[in-house]
Amino acid sequence: MNVLLVDDEPLARARLRRLLQVHPDIQVMGEAGSAEVAERALNDEPDLIFLDIEMPGESGLAWAARLRQRAVPPAIIFTTAHPQHALDAFVSSPVDYLLKPIEPARLAAALARARQPTRAQQVIEPRLSIQIGRQQRVILAQDIVAALSEDKYTRLIYSAGEAIVDLSLKELEAQLGDRLLRIHRQATINRARLQGVMSNAQGQHFAVVLGLAQPLEISRRALPLVRAALAG
Repeated sequence: MNVLLVDDEPLARARLRRLLQVHPDIQVMGEAGSAEVAERALNDEPDLIFLDIEMPGESGLAWAARLRQRAVPPAIIFTTAHPQHALDAFVSSPVDYLLKPIEPARLAAALARARQPTRAQQVIEPRLSIQIGRQQRVILAQDIVAALSEDKYTRLIYSAGEAIVDLSLKELEAQLGDRLLRIHRQATINRARLQGVMSNAQGQHFAVVLGLAQPLEISRRALPLVRAALAG
């Protein structure tokens, strides 16, 4: 399990890192002293974040609320010296809430909860195997943002970047089923990442997709399907 430590106190991070060393399945992938710095570490896709609540800048509670808006948010264990935050913290559905100084037994219990799969996690997640340079990479369907047909190739946009693949949009849809939603002859998106539809003065419609800086055009033919996906 890949873990990110977020706490503005270096000594608190160092102590937690030491406590985690006795758990061989836990890999500390990084540390951050603020939510702003931690945001950049999300590209490495941590499975679990130990998150302090009171930090300079954005608080742990505020950042956790934003994390919950991600298509696949990481698990969170709050760490704090202030028990009065407990009720507010559980709005973000954390795995656990640990009071400092963290006791080894209490930490072990929290990690046991984090390791427990939910019923939703036990569903087999479709995945896509693609070639990137000389490397073969497996991308989970939930991490795909969109696929765009451009000339003689397809540009696949996913949570960690982009790749050129030799699969057509039809072939991608055949592999991933209804996880994808065709919005245009040249574009398909992750259905779970569809956030809304916007239009301009010319009557064109565009899909707002989580993970894309710019909306994608929707064809007139696909518009009813897109609106139905939103309603569903």
